[in-house]
Amino acid sequence: MICVTLGRGRHASLAEEWKEAAAAGVELVELRLDCLRREPDLKRILANRPTPLVFTIRRGVDGGIWRGSEDRRQQLLREAIALGVDYVDLEMDIAPKIRRFGKTKRIVSYHNLKKTPAELVEIAEQCDEMDADVVKIATKAESLSDALRVLNLGTRAHVPTVTIAMGEIGFFTRVLGAKYKAPFTYAGINPERTFAPGMPTYQVLKNDYAYDMIDAETEVYAVIGDPIEQSLSPAIHNAAFRHLGLNKVLVPLLIPAGTLEASLKELEVLNIQGYSVTIPHKEELVKLLDQKDGAVERTGSCNTLVFQKGKKIGHNTDYRAAMDTLEAGMGGLKEDGTSPLMDKQVLILGAGGAARSIGFGCARRGASVTITNRHDARATKLAEEVGCRTVTWAQRASTLAEIVVNCTPVGMHPDVDDTPVPPATFSTPGMIAFDTIYHPENTMFLKLARERECIPINGVDMFVGQAAEQFKLYTGMDAPKDVMRAALKRKLGPVRL
Repeated sequence: MICVTLGRGRHASLAEEWKEAAAAGVELVELRLDCLRREPDLKRILANRPTPLVFTIRRGVDGGIWRGSEDRRQQLLREAIALGVDYVDLEMDIAPKIRRFGKTKRIVSYHNLKKTPAELVEIAEQCDEMDADVVKIATKAESLSDALRVLNLGTRAHVPTVTIAMGEIGFFTRVLGAKYKAPFTYAGINPERTFAPGMPTYQVLKNDYAYDMIDAETEVYAVIGDPIEQSLSPAIHNAAFRHLGLNKVLVPLLIPAGTLEASLKELEVLNIQGYSVTIPHKEELVKLLDQKDGAVERTGSCNTLVFQKGKKIGHNTDYRAAMDTLEAGMGGLKEDGTSPLMDKQVLILGAGGAARSIGFGCARRGASVTITNRHDARATKLAEEVGCRTVTWAQRASTLAEIVVNCTPVGMHPDVDDTPVPPATFSTPGMIAFDTIYHPENTMFLKLARERECIPINGVDMFVGQAAEQFKLYTGMDAPKDVMRAALKRKLGPVRL
C-alpha cells in the first residue's frame, strides 16, 4: 500500500487535499499536523475521513516543523488516539509514555536526518519491543551500504517494518520495501509536496513501479549510473513487465564513478537478475565481464549486464538500436542487402558512449567517418580506436558530410533552445540529421535540419530499441515496443520549440 503524506498550513486546505487524494485512489494518508500554522482542531480535522489515516505531529529534530511545546504535542497524540485514528506515529523516545487505547495502531518510528547509524539493528529491535504494530526506520543514506542495511531490516523484523533510506542513493528502498513485507511506503501527492529527500509521488510509485503489485516473489532488475534520478528506464521497462503480466520490477541505483565493482558485489544480496548500465560505467563494466557479445568486443562499451550460471555476460544494445534507427531513417537496406551507409560521409558530434557505438557501427558498414568533439584529445583517442579521422570543433560546420549525428547532450531538456551546430552545417538538401537525444523528441538540431530540407531522425526509436533488446535479454520475450514508446512519451510530455 502507498501512504500519501499530506501537510498544509490551513485546516481547509488540508481537508480539501485529503478529498482530492481519496478521489485519486489513495487508500491511506499521513496527516502531518505539524504543518498547520494554527493550533490543530482535531474534531474538525477528523470529523470527515475520506480514507484511513496515519496521525503524525513531527518535531524539528525528526524532520518536522512543530512550533508548539513537547507536552502539547504529546497531548494531541493522546487525543487523536482517543478519537480513534487508524494509526498514530510515535517516535521511539516517547512511545513508552503514550499507552495503547482502543483500535488505534501504533507506529513506533526512528528518524535520523544526518546518517545511518552503525547500531541500526539494535534501534529497530528496541522499536519492536515498544508495543509496536508497525516499526518505521528512516535514515539518511550516505552510501549504497547504508541503504542496503536499512532495507535489510525488513528481513529480520518481528514486527511489520517500513524501511526508508532517505536521499537519491536510497530511493530503491522506497520501492523494494514491499518485497520485504513493508506494510506500506510513503509518497507525496505531487512533486511540489514531498516531505523527505528522495520521496517519490503517488503517481510515480503507482504508474512507474506498479508498487502495489510488488511482493516477495518479484524479480528485481536495475539501471545503474551517476546521475540516475532522471532515468526513464524504470518507466518503460516496468510498463512492459506489467503489460505482459510479469512479476518483475526495475529500479534506479545511484552508483558513483569508481565504485562499480564493489557496488555489484554488495548488490548480490538483492539477487538482481539484470542491469541496464549508463554513464559513467559502460566502459568500466567491460573489464568485469566473463563474456561479451560481439558489439561489446567491437566498441569496448557495455550497456546491459545479465547472468548465466553465475557468469557476468555483457551486451551492447545501444549499438544495434542506433544502427537500426539510422538505417531505417535512410530507407532501410538496399535490394542487395548492403547498408545505405555504404560509402556515405558521416560526421559524428561527440566522443562518448553513443559516439563510440555509432562510430564503430558506421565504419563497419562501409561509411567514411569523421569525429569531432569540444575536447580534441577525446576525439583523437576515439578516432584511433574506430579507425577514422577527426576535425576540430571549430571545423565541424565546414566538414563535408552527408550524415550528421549528434551524440552530445546539447539541446537536451531543459536546454531545448541549444544546438551543437550552426545552420550552415546542413548545406545540402537531403542530408541526414540524426539526433540521439530523445527529450525533446524534436530538438533544435532537427528543427534546423528540417528548415534546410534535410531528413531528421530523432532519438526516440533508438532509446526504445535499445530498451527492447534489453527486455528480451532479461525475459527471453519480445518487448511490447508500442507500450514502451507510450510510457516514454507519457513521462516526457510535450516540449515545444
